[in-house]
Amino acid sequence: MNPSDIHTITIYQKEYFDILMEFFIGATGKIPSNFCETNKFPEAVREMGERYRGNESKLQKSYQSYITLEEKLKKLYGKESIECFKSAKNINCCKVNLGGSSRFYETQLNATRKSILFSDIVLIPDPVMPWLETRREHEKFNLVQTLQAAYFILHLKDMLSDEFDLPPFLVFPSWEKSLEKHDKVTISSTQQLIADIFSYYIDPTIETIEDVLTFAKSNEKEFLERIETSNLFISPGGEIGEPIKQAIQAYKIEAQTWRTKEFNDLMDSSPDSVVVLNGIMEKIQPQYHILENSYELKSNPLLCVDAQAHYFRLIGKMTNQRVSNLDYSDKKTLSILSALMNRRLDFLANINNEQLIFLRKTKENVEFRHKLREFINNLPETKIDDISYVASEICSQIESLITQHEKQIDSLNRKYGAKHNYTALIAGGGLAVTMMPALAPFLGAALPIALTAGGKYIANKFEEIQEKKILSGSMMGIFVLAKKQISLNSR
Repeated sequence: MNPSDIHTITIYQKEYFDILMEFFIGATGKIPSNFCETNKFPEAVREMGERYRGNESKLQKSYQSYITLEEKLKKLYGKESIECFKSAKNINCCKVNLGGSSRFYETQLNATRKSILFSDIVLIPDPVMPWLETRREHEKFNLVQTLQAAYFILHLKDMLSDEFDLPPFLVFPSWEKSLEKHDKVTISSTQQLIADIFSYYIDPTIETIEDVLTFAKSNEKEFLERIETSNLFISPGGEIGEPIKQAIQAYKIEAQTWRTKEFNDLMDSSPDSVVVLNGIMEKIQPQYHILENSYELKSNPLLCVDAQAHYFRLIGKMTNQRVSNLDYSDKKTLSILSALMNRRLDFLANINNEQLIFLRKTKENVEFRHKLREFINNLPETKIDDISYVASEICSQIESLITQHEKQIDSLNRKYGAKHNYTALIAGGGLAVTMMPALAPFLGAALPIALTAGGKYIANKFEEIQEKKILSGSMMGIFVLAKKQISLNSR
């Protein structure tokens, strides 16, 4: 890797996070860790609103922080974004590209943490700029959405250490919303991808985006039936395969909360087929960006939400230029990423920044990656292309490694428990060695034996501590601690 490329992304990212931290403190009066727990953001925002209500000075300061954020981020983009993107492209290593949505909330934060355990670097499209670069006329709560994106991405800031040869992640500059509105190539390519999907799954006569709309309006019943059969429409937070009437209702309810009155009026006046078409197009558009970013940055796509991963798989089944550009992607890596995103391994998100830094410094992510790839190599060749199967087997393998590690710890406890009991018996007929100073006047000739036993106890104890330290400091040891944290949190 070229040191100048590492230098470029390091300097860029430092300035980016400094800008976000300044913004967040200015807007809320607190650093993110003191603002709220990650699952309490909505409540914290409401409390902040109550505190600021009627306080013109605080409101003005908070609003000014948004203006400053936009000015500084756009200045950074204008000055450094192209070079940063080029450097990210030039870095040759195991790169993972987060996508499927322009949001970065708790789900994406946890996915990044888990991916850092495996990859060399996680590439994250900037989640803040999309709320600033264009007017989101159909979205409500833009200020809250901006604050939320900054809040969650700032949880990664502590992992930016000068001790790393390569940062574990990069929040790279992305003009996604501007490209969607103004770039002719992006607009036409996105529309063609949408048309190709409907041609493949709904009707082969469809060739353009206009054909899709015409078919949806003129063949509404048939259109909705084929959509439901193909599992092409998933409501926000909905399950794959949900009944389409239920999905439409859930989509409209979600829109009432997060979209403007004008948007909801338009949906209410449109046939269900058009509502569904709009919902699908909203899901496919981010897929175009992850395909492009993965191709441009020579990285493996990472989708951490089931619905987003479902749309990616649907696109992958088609014959399409965008998909063929991903021929270089590593199916082993895609399978491992799919496994890490599985709910069976959700406990890995409990691993904190300090532990992640330790694992990265000791290069355990590289060893872990090699172990998982070696495991895949031993699977039946006929199954390698089945990502769902391989991901499930990887989950089982990781769970098995954790169980083996727990057995090692139990074995260690039994080993030293027996040693300590034996040493205590030598020290004086079952008396604990910690009592030796008090009993010294009465032990007489037995004292040298007791002292020898005490020394033996100390030596054994030191050896035990060292062995346990090595075990608990390994990747599997940290996995065990993360898994136990779930039990502690549930009490």
